[in-house]
Amino acid sequence: MKDLRCLVVDDEPLATDVVVSYLQRLDIHAITRCANGIEAFQQLQQQGFDLLFLDIEMPQLTGFDLLKSLPQRPLVVITTAYRDYAVEGFEWEVLDYLVKPFSFTRFLQTMEKALRVIDTPPGSPNTTGSLPRNTNIDSIPAEPADEKGFLFLKADRQWIRVDLTSILYVESLKDYIRVVTATGEYLCHQPLADITAKLPPERFLRVHRSYTLALDKVDQVIQHCAHIRGKAIPISRANRQEVYRRLHQ
Repeated sequence: MKDLRCLVVDDEPLATDVVVSYLQRLDIHAITRCANGIEAFQQLQQQGFDLLFLDIEMPQLTGFDLLKSLPQRPLVVITTAYRDYAVEGFEWEVLDYLVKPFSFTRFLQTMEKALRVIDTPPGSPNTTGSLPRNTNIDSIPAEPADEKGFLFLKADRQWIRVDLTSILYVESLKDYIRVVTATGEYLCHQPLADITAKLPPERFLRVHRSYTLALDKVDQVIQHCAHIRGKAIPISRANRQEVYRRLHQ
């Protein structure tokens, strides 16, 4: 593997040793160690890195506090003994989430993913679906559906092209949405109202506070529930008249 610039941040020396030894097995030697978030912040101000391996629970400055302080950041891999931070890690759109103790095989999968992102030249088509390194994801606007009949969803640090004709319905899951298509589903961090506004209104309709559906994918309506491929989607009282009118058309 190419000699990436890596920053390993962990207050446990043995945990740092594991990551460093795995990197060295891949012939990567441009490695900087930090025992806490403050040291890491200083290093990130002084030089650039390709990969940041970051523990969460550290004194003085937690891993997430460090991320909050960085307007620009390298690819981030969370390394923690706790699974409870997975959702928050998803919100920060980290490259990967490694739960200690992790094997070299699992670590290798992370590194292969990192190289696919890093090796994508800036401005070129990204065939892996991942974002180029050092991209400030929060600055990228959501992509609306266009006249070609598709939109791009931001899910798991990737821009994923989804054809509008494949979308069955979209479900709200508090701060996330689940976009269900004919071939799979995607979990995205955005409100249901936002994606509904980007879908063609002549084909999609919000029928409930938690659901927007594709009208042409409805198989039947039973007891005020629209059924799409076996999924019963409730239709709110306020939307029933419009749903029945649109389906009748």
